[in-house]
Amino acid sequence: MGQGVAGHFEKGSVYTRGQIHEAVGGSARAALPTRRGKIVCACLTREKNPRAPEEMVIGGKERAVRLARAFAASGEAVPVFVRTRRGGWEYTGNRRVRTVIEDPGALLALVAEGAPLDISAALQLEDAAGMSLDTGGVADDPQQSQTGPGA
Repeated sequence: MGQGVAGHFEKGSVYTRGQIHEAVGGSARAALPTRRGKIVCACLTREKNPRAPEEMVIGGKERAVRLARAFAASGEAVPVFVRTRRGGWEYTGNRRVRTVIEDPGALLALVAEGAPLDISAALQLEDAAGMSLDTGGVADDPQQSQTGPGA
């Protein structure tokens, strides 16, 4: 298991929610934990997010929608983790919102893949390789450029 120090995570390494919380702060349970009003990471399960880490499903609860819109509007990249097993969260890189998906047909396709029925939107996430986080993180791979999805 890789070691997270002050917001730095090793791509492909698996962390506990406690380790993630210690490194970036925020809730140890929320999908979009915040600290001082800022989203500090995204923690996704494949049960609710069948296309994770490329897309994040947003449920119908007001708080979830508000946080998702704030994340999209910020343009900032955050560490994204996908649960691989009970208690294990794989760091998949720093990602930012590329597009907010609200088209009913696209959302129904996600439901068909296993997303919850209360889906109100989805966030298409893009890799932000080479970016540094305000929390003290460093680039995943300084050799990579910011070329968008699939980079």
